[in-house]
Amino acid sequence: MLRRKSVGRILLAGSLVCFGLLSCVSGPSAKERKMAEIEYDMGVNSLKAGNVKDALHNFKKSEQLYPEFPKVHNGLGLAYYFLRSFEKAIYHFDLALKYKPDYSEVLNSKARIYIDQGRFRQAIPLLRKALEDVFLRERFHAESNLGWCLFNTGQTEDGFRHVQNAIAQNEKYCVGYQYLGRMYQKQKKFTEAVRELTQLVELCPSNPESYLDLGKVLLMAGNEERGCRILSDCLEYSRMSVVGRECSRLFGLSCAKSTSSP
Repeated sequence: MLRRKSVGRILLAGSLVCFGLLSCVSGPSAKERKMAEIEYDMGVNSLKAGNVKDALHNFKKSEQLYPEFPKVHNGLGLAYYFLRSFEKAIYHFDLALKYKPDYSEVLNSKARIYIDQGRFRQAIPLLRKALEDVFLRERFHAESNLGWCLFNTGQTEDGFRHVQNAIAQNEKYCVGYQYLGRMYQKQKKFTEAVRELTQLVELCPSNPESYLDLGKVLLMAGNEERGCRILSDCLEYSRMSVVGRECSRLFGLSCAKSTSSP
């Protein structure tokens, strides 16, 4: 009897040891995690430099080393977002949230895709949840996005309030001024729209969309001379892009009669 108990204890101890060993080898080693973090950091640097394909390469190597690394799935999601591969971006954002459900930055990034797709109602709960995080860095991103979504779902007053709050947090936040300008444009308040979009162009002179938005509103307001000049500036910055082609189209429709095309 004693022998059976001893054997039982040995078997139990052996299975616990096996379980412990299996749990140890089921995830990446400390060395693999460190290498994954290095690849991730390299990917972040590439993304900041605008080298999206290089970033994607680094993030994929990091994912191979550490598949459950939430940050790397956020990085992959952002890279695919910049490549306009929305389905792949959402896939990785969802993985990041699976491994870290309170990942507020990812909630905002996923909502940003919904905004680009015009799915404003689906974006709102994600943005509200992100803003519940009192430690959310640069929360003006999520707040302005929430304001834009609320405005586009008929909640005009709350929409303006959130976007203005975002600008109060960062007075040089270009997207906030773009949202305000577009909101005023939709209300046909062209004077206010021109004011906000002029500020946008001053803050972000290298962004072609700034010139497109301002030029369009100036034409709608009847200021053809300045509107055409702004559209011409848009073409100087980006003639072959999607934004540049739209600037060219508007210039051809509204300005070609009074001046030669740039």
